[in-house]
Amino acid sequence: MTRKHKKKTKKKRGSRTIGYGPIGQHRKTGQRAGRGKTTQWKKSKKSYYLKQKELGFPDPDWIKGKRGFKRPQKVVRISKVNTINVKDLDLNLDEFVQEGKATKSGKTYEINLADINIQKVLGRGRIDKKVNITVEDASENAIEKIEAAGGEINYLYSEDQE
Repeated sequence: MTRKHKKKTKKKRGSRTIGYGPIGQHRKTGQRAGRGKTTQWKKSKKSYYLKQKELGFPDPDWIKGKRGFKRPQKVVRISKVNTINVKDLDLNLDEFVQEGKATKSGKTYEINLADINIQKVLGRGRIDKKVNITVEDASENAIEKIEAAGGEINYLYSEDQE
């Protein structure tokens, strides 16, 4: 197949815009530095960004891009609840008695964990001391270990109220 007319580009070689008007017309997204928020700021908004930075403004969101990730809900829930393990309770009981947060009668310790801002007892570790604990919640493992040591757990709020 032969062309009827010569290609315009051949005739316009060396003319910079090849007949498409002011510089940069008739191009794709490369001209406007990419689609969306890709590399746009490096080409077309860099001077604006540097001026803003000079004036002391914080970096705009389009510079930062995505940050971090969303934590799983079960992890978030645990972080909102103050917890203590059985082993930590065992280690700190004498310290709590000295501070007046717990009482000791004979070999039995009495402690209200709400006073220390702890909502839940977890079952990691061992406990050798007899402890009567008042707390909002406790794991099954923690209950077993405390009762095996001769102690008991009293719940701060009865399950009837919830």
